[in-house]
Amino acid sequence: MDDKTRVLIIGPTPPPHHGVSMAMQALLTSSVATTFRVFHLDITDRRGIGFVDQPDWHDVFLFIRQFFRNLMLIFRERPALLYLPISQTRLGFFRDSLFMLPAMLSGIPVVIHLHGANFDAIYTGSGRFWRAYMEMILRRVARFIVLGETLRPIFSRWAPPERISVVPNGVPLDDDRQRSSRVSSRADGEAFRIVFLSSLSRQKGLFVLLQVMSLIVKVHPDVELLIAGPWWGETTRQEAESCIAASGISDKVRFVGAVTGQKKNEFLLSGDVFVFPGVQQEGQPMTVLEAMSEGLPVIATDRGCLRETIIDGVTGYIVPPNSPEAIAEKILYLIRHRALREEMGENALKRVVQCYTIEQFTSRMIGVLRRTLTSASSRSAARLRPDCRP
Repeated sequence: MDDKTRVLIIGPTPPPHHGVSMAMQALLTSSVATTFRVFHLDITDRRGIGFVDQPDWHDVFLFIRQFFRNLMLIFRERPALLYLPISQTRLGFFRDSLFMLPAMLSGIPVVIHLHGANFDAIYTGSGRFWRAYMEMILRRVARFIVLGETLRPIFSRWAPPERISVVPNGVPLDDDRQRSSRVSSRADGEAFRIVFLSSLSRQKGLFVLLQVMSLIVKVHPDVELLIAGPWWGETTRQEAESCIAASGISDKVRFVGAVTGQKKNEFLLSGDVFVFPGVQQEGQPMTVLEAMSEGLPVIATDRGCLRETIIDGVTGYIVPPNSPEAIAEKILYLIRHRALREEMGENALKRVVQCYTIEQFTSRMIGVLRRTLTSASSRSAARLRPDCRP
């Protein structure tokens, strides 16, 4: 008989590829799955990235099936703990709460993992009834996980510091990259290449990046921008193409579509600098860590815990949001200073090796889950202990 502690994990897996699904896949294929007896409830909508956080009737029917599957797993398998990544939309949180409630009513501790930095907006921007509902759910959560120290305050109104854990994302590294050296696929004399990899949306900074490109080519024409990722809807694609044509940079910008696996590594390795000009609040984008793991200096906006991830002036640069001029200035500086660019890339890779490998992520997650289980056991024992005070 298997005596491993049973853990129910709820969350999406790729495809589509986005930060939460990739982190979930990393978790399920790590030593977490061998340390515990894991049961997984997959809540993926396979229709594509454009349907993420875009609820419709398909999602309703999908949820009903998942809800009853969740009930079955809870009451049949009796897990000792439930873990899920929490949504950052009101409707998404309501769905997640319906997954959590059966576990809470059954006395099963719940761990929620925030993969962003905008969760508190669905509380502060809501009315009295919705806030009361969130209070009821979140005060019963056993542990909260955030991606960086700067994100701890998001959950401080619902939990003391000891129940809020920091677990940064992690990326896999092969033996070659562990040596903290980079072998670029670029040939001398080629145009300077800026690379960007994400879902292609306004929130991820796509249009800011196009403005950056139009500023750079006026000063340094020998430059190109390669953009990888799925479109966030046909309207976004049409707007981007119109913007490129109007800016006169059609011959400088190339879209390569979605890339995964080895193609993603090759895409990043082909660049000279990675830019992440996110407009919305971010957590710790996986794509930033992937770029750093390929020895690329990263220029990113000051969102989420990116300031903790990227050491400004050492592994890249942190710039204000919605500031194409600031990004263009940093890129032009790196174009002119190749030695610094290469040094930053090496430093970026070293930082991933030191702080953000998949092994470190897995070890931290196992530690957090074990501490949660220990705390839950201690609280249960305290409730059962007779009170002998007069």
